[in-house]
Amino acid sequence: MALLFKTLESTAIPQLLEVFNSAFSDYAIPMKLDEAFFCRKLLTEGVSLSHSAGVFDGDKLVAFILHGMDEFNGSKNVFNAATGVIPSHRGQRLVEQMYNYILPILHKEGYNHHQLEVLEGNNKAERAYEKVGFRRTRYVIGYEGVVEAVPFSDFEIREVAYIDWKYVQSFWDIEPAWQNHTPTIQRAMDRQKVIAAFADSQMVGYLVYDTFNGRTKQFAVKQNHRRKGIGRALMATASQALGKVALINYDDNDEGAKAFFKALGLKPNYRLIKMVYIYP
Repeated sequence: MALLFKTLESTAIPQLLEVFNSAFSDYAIPMKLDEAFFCRKLLTEGVSLSHSAGVFDGDKLVAFILHGMDEFNGSKNVFNAATGVIPSHRGQRLVEQMYNYILPILHKEGYNHHQLEVLEGNNKAERAYEKVGFRRTRYVIGYEGVVEAVPFSDFEIREVAYIDWKYVQSFWDIEPAWQNHTPTIQRAMDRQKVIAAFADSQMVGYLVYDTFNGRTKQFAVKQNHRRKGIGRALMATASQALGKVALINYDDNDEGAKAFFKALGLKPNYRLIKMVYIYP
């Protein structure tokens, strides 16, 4: 029977989750998600099943690309939230064929920026994406570790219920990765905790973490308040609440942050290659 390529809006979540877990069962970073966590991923990463691709062998889903959709600065963007092929159907260039199927659909709807992340060392996957037209742009890294608290007196750390996202964006040196960007956080604010640093009643630093999985989503200190212990205090507060700090997909180009994380004792635990699709 010929394989069928189609979008996934009619695919039931349990079926999709079963295939997701099968596809990632032997991944370099093994993943096995329950339905609540999987649905959480779809929500926070803005996944649209009607813009995602699947391969069906008869009635059975055997491969998929999950696409998150968003708009930044007037540009309609697509993020590959996950690509998977079950073991029995590998070696048939299904990833390449799924992209050949879905890219014209996305382009017709005005989506002109496509990005994904692939684990460094997964050369087979990287070559498959390169054949489609993706090219390397940067690396992102995960960090984790326990941060010990130290005394401070010139500022205050407290949890806040409201954050001015436009204001704290001025603290950034590097644009966050898709999973950590503000729209991703805002889609599930009910599960986020925001802790902030205040000096003279002004917010001068903040950290956002996801209570569902304990991951730090955003962290920044205002430029003229750095090297005063504010960053360490924020990280130590999160570490105390969660047992450790876990950052995902932090831009490898941010040399200042890398030095800071090293000074705190955080260790890198993976490295991903960000790739962007270049239209021919």
